[in-house]
Amino acid sequence: MIQRYILLLVVILSLATPKAEAQINTDRMLTIGKNALYFEDYVLAIQYFNKVIRVKPYLSEPYFYRGLAKYYLEDYNGAEIDLNSALMKNPFLVDAYNVRGIIMSRKSNHEKAIQDYSEGLKVDPNNINLRVNRGQSKTALKEYDSAIEDYDIILDKNPGMLSAYLSRGGAKISANDTIGALADFSKVVELNPYMSDGFASRGILYYQMGRYEDALNDYNKVIELKSDVAQFYMIRGSIRYQLDDLRGTMKDFEQVIEMEPKNAMAYNNRGILRAQIGDLNRAVEDFSRVLALTPEDLLVLYQRAQLFLELGNYRQALEDLNIVVANYPNFGAGYQSRAIAKQNLNDRQGANIDFQTAYKLEQDRRTKSDLAQIRDSKYKDDEAKSDGKHKKATRKKKDKDIRNANKLAVLDDFEDKDEKDEEFTSIRGKVQNRNIFIDLEPVFGLSFYSADTLLGRPKYYEAEVELFNKKKLYTNTLKITNREVEAQGRTSIQLFNTINGINEELNDEEETDSEILIVRAVLYGLVVNYSNSMADFDELIREQPENVLALFNRAYCRYKMVEEIRAMEEEEIQNNNITLKGPLKVNTPQPTNANSSGIEKELEYVVDYDLILDDLNKVIAISPKFEFAYFNRAIVHCLKRNFLQGVEDFTKAIELNPDFAEAYFNRGLTLIYLEKEAEGTADLSKAGELGIYKAYNVIKRYGAEDATALSDNK
Repeated sequence: MIQRYILLLVVILSLATPKAEAQINTDRMLTIGKNALYFEDYVLAIQYFNKVIRVKPYLSEPYFYRGLAKYYLEDYNGAEIDLNSALMKNPFLVDAYNVRGIIMSRKSNHEKAIQDYSEGLKVDPNNINLRVNRGQSKTALKEYDSAIEDYDIILDKNPGMLSAYLSRGGAKISANDTIGALADFSKVVELNPYMSDGFASRGILYYQMGRYEDALNDYNKVIELKSDVAQFYMIRGSIRYQLDDLRGTMKDFEQVIEMEPKNAMAYNNRGILRAQIGDLNRAVEDFSRVLALTPEDLLVLYQRAQLFLELGNYRQALEDLNIVVANYPNFGAGYQSRAIAKQNLNDRQGANIDFQTAYKLEQDRRTKSDLAQIRDSKYKDDEAKSDGKHKKATRKKKDKDIRNANKLAVLDDFEDKDEKDEEFTSIRGKVQNRNIFIDLEPVFGLSFYSADTLLGRPKYYEAEVELFNKKKLYTNTLKITNREVEAQGRTSIQLFNTINGINEELNDEEETDSEILIVRAVLYGLVVNYSNSMADFDELIREQPENVLALFNRAYCRYKMVEEIRAMEEEEIQNNNITLKGPLKVNTPQPTNANSSGIEKELEYVVDYDLILDDLNKVIAISPKFEFAYFNRAIVHCLKRNFLQGVEDFTKAIELNPDFAEAYFNRGLTLIYLEKEAEGTADLSKAGELGIYKAYNVIKRYGAEDATALSDNK
């Protein structure tokens, strides 16, 4: 039985009164951040705490609250680093010990978790949360008596604390004190008959004790109190199954399917019930639904094969059994069933071979150990001794033993309901659970229209851009962005009119500033006329060979042209970046043009990338502190599979701009691709801290378990 841990995390968000005029801004930022945290705007909260830390890095509070926000985003390594900082600045911050202890327990490092809880208790011996959580970690380490002592202390002082009774009951179950556990769960029911947890825990215990009627009564009450949880119906269905109430069992499983149409376990169990009552065709339908949801479930595949045999569909049965036997070569019953299928398909030779194989495997099994058979027999006798009632054979959800294929799967181990990916709607809440596509942050370029969505981004400053904007050659200011807005509709018409106006100006006025070509080139790029855009940059560079903006954006324009061509050539439009879709991999597009070989097309791209690199190299030579040139060059290196050079350039960009969120993110992805998960996770944590929320999704899916030591050394 897996115990359900209840980690208590209580943070009081107080609205502090400013102590002095000089503190008003930071106090306000801290208050807004705490409010955002309370309303689950974790990414936004981090940005406010960042602002406080920049101004007053000696305060412990913003580090603590930022660590708390990262904890909720499941960036445990980043959270631990912030909590370490908070405790270094204030070793009496009890909540920091509590949260750090919870993080240690999430990492299954319960020894360290107990140390943190104990340190916190030295500061505040009466802290209930610390003692409850310490009891949970002690239970995980099988120190049941010590855990129960902690709960006893809590309940002596707080006899009405329901969570302590539930936790103590769980510890008592692990210590084989079912009577004591039953008393604790019953106490919860007595103290609060409107709380479902007490009935649910006691109902599971009754089920395990074989007291099925009592278990059913408790789960009827659970569902009465909380009817919107599919898992409760699944458990009640298992209880009814033991009571031979097949109609009620079927009804509960159908309710689960209605609430969760993709619940494979419910389809599997309903299929087994349908097979037992002779509804074979509908049982096959259910098993087929399971296989559509979980194609790797060979136990269900074997069950379906058995039904196909009964229905006389021998060819389909053979297809299923071939897969089963290939994966379970020592499963005699599989060969036996396949022999029957082959025999009915007139493959007598194949049937004979399978019959002989099944016979040999059975003989080997029988002669292995008489002692094992005696032990198994004793186990079955013990299993039947349960208040005089025989428990029907079931299997746990995770059981993959092919011999248990036809047994009902039950939730009899306190296992938690799996979290589902939320549909992406905003950056509020637990963004790490969103099902989003992840790839490298794209290259930067110059534009008058930016769709930057990064929260709390410090303004990126480049001297060359500021000097250009001071000339006021265009109504809008020039920006460096990697989220350029392409012109559409009325905006597109306005831009064409502006371009025509610049054409007339260049024709009529001899003293026009030649850098107006940058304006026209950028506008051409906005309307996706890359040829004209490139022509303008070429003309200006001939006149001013060291014009950083022209060189930089010519490289950007050429990069976009290559991407456009590749997109048109691919069946599925992709960004040709390192992507994280399943395992981290690099997409290498295949040409669809029959007249060009893959090698020829790759050579064309290499030439284009080399031209891009030439321009970026010139930018870096002229303006060595232009971090965006390093960033863009790093992406090109990655596209050419020169990942180490890419990492080197991302690192240089970060050195020039320590708040360069996109550089941290891309370096993190690249390092994970290079199987340097700890370093990559640390970078992604920093990227998330700086506002790239999808970094938390990558950390959850691909991050290292422990990257804190590495981050501390940076």
